[in-house]
Amino acid sequence: MRESHVDSTSAHDGQGDGPEDDVPLGTAGWAGIPDRPRQFLSRPRLLDLLDRDDRCRLLLVSAPAGSGKTALVVDWVSDRPTERIEWITFDGDDPFWPGFVGCLERLGVPVPPTTALPTDAVGLDLRVRRRIASALASEPSDVTVVLDGYEVASAGVGADLDYLLRHAGRRLRIVLVTRADPVMPLYRYRLEEAVTEVRMSDLALCDREAGDLLSMMGVALAPESVTRLNARIRGWVTGLRFAGQMLADRDDPDSAVEQVAGDRGSIAEYLMGEVLASHPPEVRELLMATSIPDTILPGLAEALGGRSAARTLALLVHVNVFIEQVPGHADHYRYHPFFRELLRAELAYGQPETMRTLQRRAAEWFAGHGQLVPSVRHFASLGAWSEVTHQVVANLAVGQLILDQGSGALSRTLKDLPPELEDPAATVVRATLALVDGDTELFSEQLARVQEQLDATTPDDAAAIALAVAVLLAIRARSSGDAAEAQVLAEAAGAALRGQETRRRMEAHPELVALVLTARGIAAIRQGHLDEAEETFRAGSEAATEANADSLVVECLGNLAVLACVAGDVARAEGLASRALRVADEAGIPVGDRSTAAQVALAWVDMERYELRSAAEHVRSAEQSVLILGDPVPRTLLALVKGRLQMAHGDRAGGLAQVDEAAVAIVEPDSWLVGRLRVETGHLEVAGTEQEEPASEDLVRHSSPAVRACGMLVDCARQLRLGATSQARETLRTALQLAAPARLRRPFHEAPAQVRQLLVQDRLLATEHAWLFEVTGTGMPRPRPRKVAAVVATPRTTPVEKLTEKELEVLGHLADMLTTEEIAAVMYISVNTVRTHVRNILRKLGVSRRNAAVRAAREFELLPT
Repeated sequence: MRESHVDSTSAHDGQGDGPEDDVPLGTAGWAGIPDRPRQFLSRPRLLDLLDRDDRCRLLLVSAPAGSGKTALVVDWVSDRPTERIEWITFDGDDPFWPGFVGCLERLGVPVPPTTALPTDAVGLDLRVRRRIASALASEPSDVTVVLDGYEVASAGVGADLDYLLRHAGRRLRIVLVTRADPVMPLYRYRLEEAVTEVRMSDLALCDREAGDLLSMMGVALAPESVTRLNARIRGWVTGLRFAGQMLADRDDPDSAVEQVAGDRGSIAEYLMGEVLASHPPEVRELLMATSIPDTILPGLAEALGGRSAARTLALLVHVNVFIEQVPGHADHYRYHPFFRELLRAELAYGQPETMRTLQRRAAEWFAGHGQLVPSVRHFASLGAWSEVTHQVVANLAVGQLILDQGSGALSRTLKDLPPELEDPAATVVRATLALVDGDTELFSEQLARVQEQLDATTPDDAAAIALAVAVLLAIRARSSGDAAEAQVLAEAAGAALRGQETRRRMEAHPELVALVLTARGIAAIRQGHLDEAEETFRAGSEAATEANADSLVVECLGNLAVLACVAGDVARAEGLASRALRVADEAGIPVGDRSTAAQVALAWVDMERYELRSAAEHVRSAEQSVLILGDPVPRTLLALVKGRLQMAHGDRAGGLAQVDEAAVAIVEPDSWLVGRLRVETGHLEVAGTEQEEPASEDLVRHSSPAVRACGMLVDCARQLRLGATSQARETLRTALQLAAPARLRRPFHEAPAQVRQLLVQDRLLATEHAWLFEVTGTGMPRPRPRKVAAVVATPRTTPVEKLTEKELEVLGHLADMLTTEEIAAVMYISVNTVRTHVRNILRKLGVSRRNAAVRAAREFELLPT
């Protein structure tokens, strides 16, 4: 509650302003602590900030109107009922010194009787100043004076307050609640750590606080709606209160959040009355002129507001006119979004032609300084679409549009491109947007029209358009049916980028280089030019990293991982694929929008290591991407992994069908992929079976260590049948040595039964290669260690009926304590099929419970102990 107010003008009506005026103490301003707002939100984090250091003699709470300054200090003062605190609120032209000294008098400070207090904003008489400081220094306890609403703009007033703070024996503390920084040596206070400052950035409500305040007002918003609203309001307390009042009347406040704006309603009226109207006409003109851009850059302020604009803006920052310096960027400024909306609305209503002139001036300034996106936005706001499309093509921005995938600021602006605009640049832009949207028919139609329109362009424009068309054709050919043609188009685009006229410009557009290199790498890998593909993807990854094109980095690294898989280098494949996923995660690329190559490579690696669950997870992740259909090589390798998974779960026919289906989907019948699939088909046909002939030369000579190991195991099985056990053991040892560095377990888990039996029985060999048994739930048991028993026990008889491969696998999962549903998911079979296998296992082992089956299996050495 405000306790008292005396109209200061009554004390000297009809009299002069000289020092002879007799102004009684306490006749200026409102004395007393104001009431809290009706919906008041206490803010402990700010109270802690004010309490951080009791040694600070100056507490400065400086922020724009309506930011909650007074409410915060009221809350802070209310927690100090025993302290000597006096509050005065100044209004308009209330004289400062009578109000300030009146506070000291009410606090009991024996201020010397004097009639020499000035009513103007000037300094005190030196003798009066010393008497006040001496009286304060003699006080037995501290006194605090809260000065609310007074702007210390006078050097004399600022110097005297500074004098009192320094010479009052540390008995005086001043809390200055203001919209403008005081004319005091704040730099010295900061250096001496003698000031606590609370700014707009501190007073801004966080999302949680904003939600709490809205709840107090009876407005229930979803958390994401609170975040969206507060992002526009930027934590401005009064703005949030006005928004809450508006939203409280809406049936669906969440959908009405976007209607909260600063250019209409109560928010506009408040900003007009409390902020804009308080400035002289020339400042208001400057504010409106510089509201045109979202961010005011060095040089742009002068272009819009005249030579002194930047200096004036720097001064306005210190008087809290809802303008702030962009953090980390010297001489860059921005307005509060609502204040900017109000300024633009005022300019558009009162001076529409000036608004258009300033829009064009800003567009041309941004264009001249290489700022494409804001330049395009300002040209578009004028309806100058020819300039818009010319800027896009001339600045080689087709790559940016492709990488934006329709979500960037540039793409959003170009969505409004009028269909009636007919020129080559506009047609190129439409073709680019069609390619992003996947509309190949519209893409082809627009490119055909470009050729018809080229005669009407200048040589410079024609060169830029030709370059854009070459890049677009190369990107479009990535998923075409003709890999050779795709290679030709990618090389043509690369040659265009390397041209003498464009080489210098390419330094500013590494994204175009990265896009073309990626397209060329995909064409090379599709044709089986694997060395060329690896070199190209490596260069593409470097260019994409330089361009901050994370999606291309992920794609290039993923394809390099796929190439490593094909070469049999699973360790390198794993490293490259993991790096690709880290980049995708850090960039926040949705799983459905990522290249599938990295996931396919990891699935391949896990399959080679016989990590079946992990392989299946990577397969599922790869299949979530909408891009899998356009990636023929990863798609084919994914089919191989799925076929191997089915093979691992005993479905040889299903595995072969999976590979055959992949072969049919390959467009180029002579592709190297078909040859790879033939090798894989041969492997699937012989895996786990007994062969009369040695492994084929294709299997033995294949570059992949896994396939070579498979061929050796086929030979090992044949040698065992011929009774050449020693030779078979040596072949097995060689295969293990080949597979050990990369932990290639699959060939051994898929080997014929007699080979696996030899490995289990040869305890020395099994111990040397213990890595082979680190995977759980497989059909090959870990060798049981020999134990020296004190008493010779009668061994339990072996099962009457031998367990099948599938039953052994189910038994392994039972030992891992998997549920029926989990076993079904891992093995890609139904729950009923799992139950059938479990019943057969129990019957064959002569037990009635699962845990008993596991114990019996270990006794029979069907499972490791």
